[in-house]
Amino acid sequence: WSMHDEACPHYMDMIDQTTLGHMYLKKEFDVTPVTGWQIDPFGHSATQAALMSAEVGFQGLFFGRIDYQDLARRLDTKAAEFVWRPSESLGPRAQVFTGLTGEYGGNYGPPTGFCWDAVHCNDEPVQDDPNIFDMNVQSRVDQAVEFAKWQANLTRGANIMFTMGSDYNYEDAEQWYQNIDRIIHHLNKDGRVNAFYSTPAFYVQQKSKETVTWPLKTDDFFPYADGPYQFWSGYFTSYPALKRYVRELSGGLQAAKQATAFTSPKPANDPEAGLLPLMKALGLVQHHDAITGTSKQHVASDYAKRLAAGAAAAREHTAVAVAQLAGATGDLSFCPLANVSVCGPMGPGNGGEVTVVVWNGLAQEREEILEVPLGFATGVKVTDLSTNKEVPSSTIPSLPSVTNYGAGAGGYSHTALFRAKLPAVGYASFRIEAGAPGVEAVEATGDQVVENEFLRMRFCADTGVLCEMTDLTSNTSIEVSQALQYYRSSVGNDQDHFDTDAMPTNDVEADELHKKRFMREAGTGVSAQASGAYIFRPNSSTPLSIGDKPTLRVVRSDVATEVHQTFGTWASQRWRLAKGQKHVEVTYTVGAIPLEDGWGKEVISRYQTSIQNSGASYTDSNGREMLKRQRDYRKYWKLVQTEPVAGNYYPLATAMHIGDEKAQLTVLVDAAQGGTGSIRDGEMEVMLHRRCLKDDSRGVSEPLNETQFITPYNQPGLPSGQHYGPGLVIRGTHYLMLTTPKQAAKVWRPLQDRVYVRPQMAFGSGVQVKTPGASFLPQELPANVQLLTLERLSTTDLLVRLGHQFGLGEDEDLSKPVTVDLRKLFKGTVTAVKELSLTANQPRGDVDKKFIDWKVEDDPANIYAKPSEDADGTATLTPLKIKTFVVSLAAVDTVFV
Repeated sequence: WSMHDEACPHYMDMIDQTTLGHMYLKKEFDVTPVTGWQIDPFGHSATQAALMSAEVGFQGLFFGRIDYQDLARRLDTKAAEFVWRPSESLGPRAQVFTGLTGEYGGNYGPPTGFCWDAVHCNDEPVQDDPNIFDMNVQSRVDQAVEFAKWQANLTRGANIMFTMGSDYNYEDAEQWYQNIDRIIHHLNKDGRVNAFYSTPAFYVQQKSKETVTWPLKTDDFFPYADGPYQFWSGYFTSYPALKRYVRELSGGLQAAKQATAFTSPKPANDPEAGLLPLMKALGLVQHHDAITGTSKQHVASDYAKRLAAGAAAAREHTAVAVAQLAGATGDLSFCPLANVSVCGPMGPGNGGEVTVVVWNGLAQEREEILEVPLGFATGVKVTDLSTNKEVPSSTIPSLPSVTNYGAGAGGYSHTALFRAKLPAVGYASFRIEAGAPGVEAVEATGDQVVENEFLRMRFCADTGVLCEMTDLTSNTSIEVSQALQYYRSSVGNDQDHFDTDAMPTNDVEADELHKKRFMREAGTGVSAQASGAYIFRPNSSTPLSIGDKPTLRVVRSDVATEVHQTFGTWASQRWRLAKGQKHVEVTYTVGAIPLEDGWGKEVISRYQTSIQNSGASYTDSNGREMLKRQRDYRKYWKLVQTEPVAGNYYPLATAMHIGDEKAQLTVLVDAAQGGTGSIRDGEMEVMLHRRCLKDDSRGVSEPLNETQFITPYNQPGLPSGQHYGPGLVIRGTHYLMLTTPKQAAKVWRPLQDRVYVRPQMAFGSGVQVKTPGASFLPQELPANVQLLTLERLSTTDLLVRLGHQFGLGEDEDLSKPVTVDLRKLFKGTVTAVKELSLTANQPRGDVDKKFIDWKVEDDPANIYAKPSEDADGTATLTPLKIKTFVVSLAAVDTVFV
């Protein structure tokens, strides 16, 4: 549906948007693509190659952008084309032939001197009329031959590809094709080069016929830099509110597909089914200049508007579906502003009683602490309507109710927490009514110890921050402090690298000065590069504190204990440790970032621990494979590091962890962000928010400065595109876990899915339900199996995706292969099961037939997981494997009741 970014999207968004596009091509043109074309994303992910190429039936993948140092090495070693096989879990069949586009220059476009677009380029045409004085056929042929020979020397084999075109080209297509026709004709007449019109698909087929051993690539292409000091690791966080909106709606869409599949005979992508506007909007916003935060702000606002319209339609249809399934006596509605304590059905004047129907989109039962704004009382009583028993609940103070630009949102002052047990792929209903008053926050005095059955945390009074954390299951403790801090954004002048002759007063300063002296001595200490929407470039490797010692307030309730921190005047945090949970939630509110001191700022959450990780950390690839990151290291070339912070930043779609032999600290994020665990030993940091004062000169043409207002962009004689008014305020949550390394994946992998597929709560004031709870599976799926997709295709067919949740070797038991019988997946009669490609546009057998067994250098075939064979109607899933099926039932409408 779009050329998606590869750093920020969740893998389900990549799958969904590609499926939407592939199904459209199949329906309208009966075309099944076999080549991927990712020419412009700013770095390339392991998931793109292993999942979004190999598993969709792509034989080739082409892109333009590649790190400048990696590019230089590839051109020196004839490695501009290679085989990319980045997943040990998915194995050697999860590979794709990959090539650079353009003239192998790190971008895309035609060979230099051969661009014939009358509007955007106007190179010398091919003149072959002997009656004119500027006939130039021979010189143009000689130039094309020399260029072909030069390009051929940068790769292997006898075939090369000229990519004829670029951005906005072919506005004068006739001039293009006249010149291409002439150069092809005269090249073939000359005889030194055989030239013809072709396609990437045909090109890959010809390359596969050559007897060539190809270089092998087994990691990813992050972070991308197009020159010294120019690391494109800022966009991992840019436009954080848009990124979080996308993630929230993506998880909600999965639940909406499920609920409507059980109640509507129409396919999910039918215009009348109510979900298509959201599917299209989410597909659009995965674009590499959308979710990345690399558009002008008014364009990002348009993306958000499209998402909002799609979400409103989807919520309306989902609420109707949930009400129908539960037999509700009145209308239900969702509360999209619950994170700022706004929820109409829970407000004053609702009669003092509200029914909430909670949908669980996971294929396993789950127990969650649910949070709802409370406006009709200062305390609650919550009853599970399936058992008619009261469940543990508490009422606590709400977080500040603010809009994205700091104004009051009019939310309620109290929030209700209650424990909810939810059935697999189904719902449970609860009644919320007025009860005993809740608890309030109190000022902390002395050290504060917070613990439940699994974790203990100590906040030290002298610092105001977390200082120790213990995993009570294994009695593993670490020293750890966490704070909200910021880097100043470079504006691209030599003052960024301050006094390199200063004397250090501690080890941190010594390390910093050593790096600066290295840069000065190497002659590389000055750069005009500024930090901006794409590029992260701090003016120092040492972050600064927000305010003085943070204040501490504590809320202790029957359901959870909270610690509230305030950093300065524009940042705060809430730590919540709930009973029965193996993680702590850290909810931050940041902004508006002040600019009065003349500096842009990049805000981070920084963890400093006693873990001895030796510069190593692990980050996820779009929520799937975990990839090792090592300080100042690249697997395939000797890195010349020019930015010790930004050059060690990586995209976090969902997770990052550091560890040693005794302990592992894992953090999950609720939206795409940048982060690192490799700058200093024992440290992790995640970038939360950015506000810069200068454009980074990569195409946005305005600073990354989100404000409430912008002047129109087309005002002759007047300032255009000027940002003014309050700056952006953002709120998000991290999920922190301390475990032993052996137990870590067992804790964080299931939580990863819980964070993405959140419980969806539909409210009804004064509404009763006839069927208060139900699961639409005969039994929950095994603990390591994900039901990734369940959506209706027709009156009898369902689209079903199953995934293995764990990577190879992550857990002693849960990383083992697991088999699911799809004939018993639902309660009705399954008449047929057919496996498809990942994007559901062809039989799986066709994908297997298209596989090309490329010969590669130094093939480590023995390290990979072994493939599995499926019996009829079953699916055996090896680590991180995703399989897609059409499941046909005798009658979908009667299966689920």
